Amino acid sequence: MNEIDKLKRAKLYMDKLSSGVDPNSGMRVHEDDIVRDSRVIACFEYISRVLEWEIESFEKRTVAPQKPRRRRVFINDDQFSQLQLNYGECKVSDISNEINRVIADNGTKKMQAAWINDWLESIGMICRNADGQRVATSDGEDIGISSKLKTRANGEEYYLNLYSVQAQSFIYDNLRAIIDHHYNR
Repeated sequence: MNEIDKLKRAKLYMDKLSSGVDPNSGMRVHEDDIVRDSRVIACFEYISRVLEWEIESFEKRTVAPQKPRRRRVFINDDQFSQLQLNYGECKVSDISNEINRVIADNGTKKMQAAWINDWLESIGMICRNADGQRVATSDGEDIGISSKLKTRANGEEYYLNLYSVQAQSFIYDNLRAIIDHHYNR
């Protein structure tokens, strides 16, 4: 029983009680019964009105449309053929942006750069250094991932991983494995 049904049933019971009728049996209650007292009847009638207002308010509420749940990321063969390589080195976010460009009409979640990094780390192409930053391993360097030491404006050093055409192709070729890795961990 949903909320509106509960409210309607409560109102029905209050209406019957205010009329001197047992809501369970449908029989009139004895004249000496407490529910026949005029003050109690007035309370039942008041509660019935309050319930009526609540029912009306409940029925007038507009139900906020639910946002459709985004589906799991996928790429079909036609979309896969539309992926474009960035000639020259690029960041992993550039790769995920390209993937999102071609899957935009799928109604799915967006591909995240972190998913690619997580998968690359799981297969040993990148690893975390002593500072917790992801850097290319020798296997990663072999497929075209390079880690460049950079300095922020505040003097803090960090590594930026760049992906050659060969590394981008490797990621695209393993895109379904990357997606599966994300959803199956």
